[in-house]
Amino acid sequence: MDEMDLQERKSFLAQAEAYIERNELPAVLNLAEARLKRTPGDLDARIAICRAWLLQGRLDEAREMLNEMEDILASLSQIYVCMGDICMKKGMEDSAEGFYRKFMFLNPGVPLSMDVTERLNGIGELHATDAEAETEGDAEIPTDFQTVTLAELYIGQGHLLPAEELLEKIIGQDPKNEKAAGLLQEVRERRLKGASVQQYAGVIAELSLWLNNIGRLRAHAA
Repeated sequence: MDEMDLQERKSFLAQAEAYIERNELPAVLNLAEARLKRTPGDLDARIAICRAWLLQGRLDEAREMLNEMEDILASLSQIYVCMGDICMKKGMEDSAEGFYRKFMFLNPGVPLSMDVTERLNGIGELHATDAEAETEGDAEIPTDFQTVTLAELYIGQGHLLPAEELLEKIIGQDPKNEKAAGLLQEVRERRLKGASVQQYAGVIAELSLWLNNIGRLRAHAA
């Protein structure tokens, strides 16, 4: 998602929210349907449509749309498990734990959650071992140790932000350091990929919540 897409998304969300606040529900539907024509399957547009339908009392239609999206939600949430596995293979336990916990939050009780729980337990054991090996207190890192090797250590542990900051400092002092430049590009690509995977996390959670709410509304209406 490039900058133009982000700006377009922000504009759409702001306009849809303004229509909803003014109770201009047909305008919300027209806006969202136009976005769906441009980008079929867009989750933001579907959310706007469902919100409008809920406010109009069109519960069956809202429920049907959300049911159609269950496969999308399941596929998106399983991306977190895949990303967690990739991070584990690269020795990035902290990042892996974050992805696994996102999956568990979105999919409590599903069969795959048992396997993910075991992976989280394994990470917990690794953290406990690391904690025992560490000395008490964090000594300040000497300036002469702020090298590419330290950056590689950060990367191996999954600490991408400090690695990026250190590599930027190294390149600032030595612009011709090709190894540092290559690592910096790798770190930025990893962070970008992580951000792209997470961009729909809020959408998934909101849709799941609405699906449950619609079920409760239907139960009361029956």
